[in-house]
Amino acid sequence: MFEANDKNEATTVLERDAQVSPLTAPTKETEKAEEKQPYGARPGGRTLSVCLINPRFEPSYWGFDYALPLYPGDRKSTMINGGLPTVAGLGGDHNFRIIDENVEEIDWAMMSSYDIVGLTGMIVRKDRMKEILLKLRDIDTHVIVGGPLLFVQEDFFDGLCDTKFIGEVEETWPGFLEDFASNRPIQLRYEQEEKTDMSRMPSPRFDLLKVDRYASGALQFSRGCPFQCEFCDIIVIFGRRPRLKDPEQVIKELDEMRKNGFFLAMLVDDNFIGNMKKAKALLHHIIAWQKKHDYPLRLNTEASVNLADDPELLELMYEANFRSVFIGIETPNEESLKETKKIQNIRGDSLEAKLGRIQKAGLDISAGFIVGFDNDKSDIFDIQYNFIQNNGILLAMVGMLAAIPKTPLFERLEKEGRLVLDDPNLNFNPKQMSRDELKKNYWELVRKLYTPEAFLERYLMTYQYPDFHQRRAEISDKAHEGRFMPTLGFSIILFWNLFWTLVRDGSLRSVGRVYFRFYWQHRKYRKGVVGAAMFINRCVTHWHFYKFTREVQAGRLRAYNSG
Repeated sequence: MFEANDKNEATTVLERDAQVSPLTAPTKETEKAEEKQPYGARPGGRTLSVCLINPRFEPSYWGFDYALPLYPGDRKSTMINGGLPTVAGLGGDHNFRIIDENVEEIDWAMMSSYDIVGLTGMIVRKDRMKEILLKLRDIDTHVIVGGPLLFVQEDFFDGLCDTKFIGEVEETWPGFLEDFASNRPIQLRYEQEEKTDMSRMPSPRFDLLKVDRYASGALQFSRGCPFQCEFCDIIVIFGRRPRLKDPEQVIKELDEMRKNGFFLAMLVDDNFIGNMKKAKALLHHIIAWQKKHDYPLRLNTEASVNLADDPELLELMYEANFRSVFIGIETPNEESLKETKKIQNIRGDSLEAKLGRIQKAGLDISAGFIVGFDNDKSDIFDIQYNFIQNNGILLAMVGMLAAIPKTPLFERLEKEGRLVLDDPNLNFNPKQMSRDELKKNYWELVRKLYTPEAFLERYLMTYQYPDFHQRRAEISDKAHEGRFMPTLGFSIILFWNLFWTLVRDGSLRSVGRVYFRFYWQHRKYRKGVVGAAMFINRCVTHWHFYKFTREVQAGRLRAYNSG
C-alpha cells in the first residue's frame, strides 16, 4: 500500500528466481536468514526514474490550514505522508522523487521524463486524485495507483491508471520494478497473498522530503489492530493481528528523522499498544535513545483507551517523551459502543476515570468522536458536548458516522437497504433521526465545541490535575525546552501574527477579546514567558478550528441558498 498513516503478500521476490541444487539445499539456519532479508528491489535491468505524488488535502480540521501560516518558518503541512518514503525505500537503486502537493506544486512539464508516476490517497482526496490521473492520461508515462481509497473502491480507478497495487506492497512493488526495468511483462493488478513481515522493512527515504516545510514527521511501528470496530477499515486492510517492526528498525528511523531535522514525530500506528508487550520493549529502547541524544524528538501516537489500565505502559510512554495520544473514544453512549463492537471502551471502570489516569500521567489527550450510530437519539449531541467539555479534551475530532466500503458496517447497511451512496457527506440513513437532523445538529455541535469560550475552558480543565503540569515541566526540562530568549522570540512572532490575522478577519473584538480575558483571569497558571508562549500557541490552534468551522458552515449556507 502506498499510504502508511493517515493516519499501510505471494512467493517472496527474494525466493522467486532462486535455484537451489539438491547438493546445496538450504539448512534451517540459511532459510531463516533468507526470510529475514529486507524487502526491496534487486539490481537488474536499467535504472528507473520514478515520481511518487501525494495529492493535496482540502482544508480540514487535521490540516491546521489556518494555523500553520502564523508560525515562524515556512511550514505548509502538519505531517509528512510516511507511505511514500516507505515505498521509495523499497526501490533499491532506482531514482525516486517525492512530490507532496501539500508543500509544493506538481511540475507537470517534468512528468513525461519519469518512467513511472505513482499516486496514493485516502477517501477524502478522491476528487483531487481523479483530477491528477485524468491529466496524467495525456502524458507518456506509466501511471500506477495504490493506497486506502484503491483498496476500498477499486472500480473508481478503472481506466484512470495503468497498474493497481492493492493493499500492502512490500513484495509486489519490488517485483514490479524488477520486471519493468528488465522489460519483462508486467501485470495490470498486483495484490499480495500474505501479510507483510514488518521486521523485513527497509528504512523509509526521509531524505527525499522537504523537511523544513512540515511541522511533524511520521513513522510506523506496527500494522493491524486486535479489536473489531464495525465502522473501521483498518482491520479490513491490515488485519486484526498486529505485525511489528523490531526495535532496532524504529530506532534507526528515529535517528534518520533527527538527522533530517525533525523535532516532532507521530507514530502513525492504528493502535500503538495493539501488542502491549512489544510496545513496552520498544519504549525501553526509545527511552535509552532519547537520553543518549538529549531528547531530540517529541512523540505522539494513537492508542486504544485501555492504555489507562497499565500504569507501567503510561510511565514508559512518558519517559520516552510522548507528549500526546489520540484515542478513538467515539461516544460515551455505551449502547452505541456495544453496537459498533468497541468493547474495549466499556471494559473496567468509566471512560472518565481512564482519561483522567492518562492525563495525570503527563499525556495530552486528543480524541475522535462519532455521531449517528443506530443507538444515538436526538440527545446525543448534548451528551457528546458535555462529555468533551467535562473531560478537557482539547482537540475533539467529531464526525458523522460513515460507511466505508468493505467494512462490516457497510455490508450491514447494504443488507438493510440504508446506504445513500450519492451523498458524500452522509452515505446512509440514520435509524433514530432524519438525515437533515443529523447533519444540522452535527454542525451545531462542532460550532459549539470551537467557540473560543468552550475551547479555552477545555484547555484550563487540565489544571484539575497538578500531576500533569508537574510532569510536563519535568520532561520539558529534560529536553531543554523553554529557554528564555528563543521562547520569547517565538512568543512575540506568534502573538504578532495572530493579532494581525484577527484584525484582518474582523475578529479581534469577538475572538481576540476572549483570548485576552481568559489569559488575564487565569494568569496565575500562565507564569513567565513559557506560560505565555503555551497560551498563545493554544490560541493559534483554536483559531484554526474556529475559522475552519465558520468557513465550512458559510459554504454550506451558500450552497443551500443557491440550491
